[in-house]
Amino acid sequence: MEARHGNTLTESSSDDAVRTEVTERLVDDLKAVIQRAQEKAVERAKAADKVIRDRPYQTIGVAFGIGLLIGFLARRK
Repeated sequence: MEARHGNTLTESSSDDAVRTEVTERLVDDLKAVIQRAQEKAVERAKAADKVIRDRPYQTIGVAFGIGLLIGFLARRK
């Protein structure tokens, strides 16, 4: 009976080690995904800033038009 109990402890330790390794890999992968998403967000924000600075009046017009459309749709309900 003791041999079985000892074997169970070894299996439990092995399972814990595997879980820890899988968890660490998953965390590392998620960190990489988050980092890539942040980099893309910064790139897109810079691109949007450039468009806004290149065409400020057109940007104001588009924002105004979208605001009117949203206001119109919200008022209809």
